[in-house]
Amino acid sequence: MIRVLQAVHGVEVGRLPTGPDSVGPPGSVEGWDVLGVDAVTGASRPVIAEACALGLPVVVASDLPARLATGPDATIVGGAAGGAGLAAALAMSMLPRSAEPLRVRLAWTVAGRPLRAGRAVTFPEPVGSLWAGWGENPFPWPGVACCPAPTDSAWKAVRVDLEFRDAEGRGSLVHGVSDEARFLDAVCFGAAILAAARGAYPSGAGGPGDPDGVFVRLAQDAGMQVARFDGA
Repeated sequence: MIRVLQAVHGVEVGRLPTGPDSVGPPGSVEGWDVLGVDAVTGASRPVIAEACALGLPVVVASDLPARLATGPDATIVGGAAGGAGLAAALAMSMLPRSAEPLRVRLAWTVAGRPLRAGRAVTFPEPVGSLWAGWGENPFPWPGVACCPAPTDSAWKAVRVDLEFRDAEGRGSLVHGVSDEARFLDAVCFGAAILAAARGAYPSGAGGPGDPDGVFVRLAQDAGMQVARFDGA
């Protein structure tokens, strides 16, 4: 994360001593622009609570717990390290202004043993074709198909199929991302932190996608490549 952000001026990046060799409390986030943590754990909850009390946005690499007590004005971004969060963010950025989504499929890889049956998804190479399962819809849009696909590859991929209707009629787009998992996680995490520092996210808990596509543009600036492609 720090390597992604170290060349960006005007954003305060700090380090909290939370390792096994640290002494005393983890420190304070006062004076920071944004707090980024790997996960909501017993060690990170006190600093997350402090950040929310100070009005700092919080960015979490992993998914948020089902029940996370925060203030009404707190801004918390979960699932910032690729995967489902990236797929949803791509869909948000792909949908043209004033368009109505008609059919959406979000697919992303997760670590695990590949399935032998399920929903067939063709990701960009070198990930290729995988069987996917069923995931939870992160959108208020109805009928979104969410397809997590287990793989034992060191690569991570997402694919978004979007059909929509706008003033010009019906349209469709297929976008995909495929990259080394650790690199993609770091790029997405860093992009979400920068987007939060720039005020891209409203109050509340949500994913890394934002209505103006700030997160996706920052991730692309950091090296993430988004391709349009054809596939089954």
